[in-house]
Amino acid sequence: MASTRASTGSSKPRIAAAVSTTPERKRKATTTSTTATKRPTTTKKSTTGAGVTKKRAPNTSHKRQPHLKDKVEGALEKAEGTITNKPGKKAAGAKKMRGTDGKGARTRK
Repeated sequence: MASTRASTGSSKPRIAAAVSTTPERKRKATTTSTTATKRPTTTKKSTTGAGVTKKRAPNTSHKRQPHLKDKVEGALEKAEGTITNKPGKKAAGAKKMRGTDGKGARTRK
């Protein structure tokens, strides 16, 4: 026959360990120079402790500089999209004006 905790004499209430399940926040090191906080544009290996190295991804926020021609074409395309009620054409014109349309991505290096 199975014995219960009460019959064995150790019927003290169980106390659950108060362990926090929230993730701990990592503290950022404060530096006075602004160059230490910028990410390099080239791919470099960074060490993450205990000799583990990871390859860093290049900076992807680069955009080409739009010329005056691109700004005019983009403004006309955006106006055409507004008039004809085509949000895709309007967005394409806005992207062309800002230089984020991906036109410079296909250039030879």
